[in-house]
Amino acid sequence: MRVKRASAFRQGSEAIAQRARPRVIAVTLARHAPIFAILCLPPALVALIEREWALAAVLGLPALGAAGVQVAARGHDLPDDLREIEALLSVAIVFGLSALLTAPAFVVLGMPPAAALFEAMSGTTTTGLSMAEDTEAWPLAGHVLRAWTQWCGGLVIATAVLALLIPSGLPARKLGKAEIEQGDRIASTRRQAQQLLGVYVGLTLVMGAVNTVTIPGWRDGPLLTLTAISTAGFSPRADSLASYGPLGQGTVMLTAILGAVSLLTFVLVLQGKWRDAWSLGSLRRVVLAVLAFSAVCAGILILQGAALVEVYEGVLNLVSGLTTTGFSTGAMPAPGPLLLVLVVAMIAGGDVGSTAGGFKLARIGVLLDVFGHAFRRPSLPPRAVAPIRHQGTPVRDRTISGILALVFVYLCAMLLLWMQVLAHGVPALPALFEVVSALSTVGLSTGIVGPDLSLDLTLSLTFAMWLGRLEFIAVLLLFAPRTWTGR
Repeated sequence: MRVKRASAFRQGSEAIAQRARPRVIAVTLARHAPIFAILCLPPALVALIEREWALAAVLGLPALGAAGVQVAARGHDLPDDLREIEALLSVAIVFGLSALLTAPAFVVLGMPPAAALFEAMSGTTTTGLSMAEDTEAWPLAGHVLRAWTQWCGGLVIATAVLALLIPSGLPARKLGKAEIEQGDRIASTRRQAQQLLGVYVGLTLVMGAVNTVTIPGWRDGPLLTLTAISTAGFSPRADSLASYGPLGQGTVMLTAILGAVSLLTFVLVLQGKWRDAWSLGSLRRVVLAVLAFSAVCAGILILQGAALVEVYEGVLNLVSGLTTTGFSTGAMPAPGPLLLVLVVAMIAGGDVGSTAGGFKLARIGVLLDVFGHAFRRPSLPPRAVAPIRHQGTPVRDRTISGILALVFVYLCAMLLLWMQVLAHGVPALPALFEVVSALSTVGLSTGIVGPDLSLDLTLSLTFAMWLGRLEFIAVLLLFAPRTWTGR
């Protein structure tokens, strides 16, 4: 008699679990190859104009290589049975490869390899934490590289292939669905992706014109716009926004607020669906969150005796943290209530469907509805049918379980990384601030992140930014053995 293996008796979802197929992922990555050319080519051209030959070479070679891969992959179409896990892994790998391909450029600009990878990951994941020194001495191509990688990381990496290169159909829908549910903020069809990408470009152009007027010089306005609309945070100046005028600071932060709103809101507005845009709730959530957190911040500063200018700058820092942009108008506050408010704002982040990081305001709303339902449940009859509702619509169990899983993984990652930073002798609240800034892809810093950061923290925070941008699950799946074995 033949004895069956224990795996033959697996029950439930384990019995039908699908493994990732490396060949399918390879084809998917090959079809994403033009993204790497889009990422590297513009700063390479600027480097050529400036005769920065080494910088042009390390950026031009990946662009040429991507073009070659695209030509070689022409005869290989994505399979109609593209699995969701394969789509997730492909997106995670694309972001990781983007950082690896741009890191050599930061080495050419004078950064050590680990710091260069950190800088590249910070750009690709739209974080804005920086270990660079004396950036104002960099050539223009170096600043274009930082701003352009953040702008691409904000939406282009996640949408351009789906919107422009991959034929519509099941593979496109699978990629879109995976990216929406795991935080890469694109729609589930090629047409919707094209609309979102168009809105992203349009907002960039409009706010670029505004910031060019309010920011002195011909280059800083456009560069700041690229980073602000992607809710990133790299600045051409070493002091971020501190040395710009109040009006310029305000328009840049307005750009960041627009980036923290679901881009679908603007698509609906352009279609004349004003009521649908308002019903979506994203604009309302972001505005209310900005007003509420700003009021708390202003109140604390006024009680501390701050001048009006200091209150204005403090509120802008708060908005920067909430939108996960990472610009600063001055030094971060000392450990205390205001720094804690900033930490909470960074955890909250912008809204689902935007370029912002953080936990997302819409998800927080669902959790509040879950709490309200649990509070009401004891007063209901035993057989009452009372599903959890958000904005009047029943919330699926899959949505709730996904949010709770995200909360759990976020807290676990935060605790582990916080303990590592504390082990280096950093005070508790500033250490927590840096950890949340990395995991929520914010970019604000109390001064801990810098050229002197230890190697282990450099690598851990680099990984944390990658985790946070992909909202953990996709990156963790890469390293799970059962992803590839199916058991």
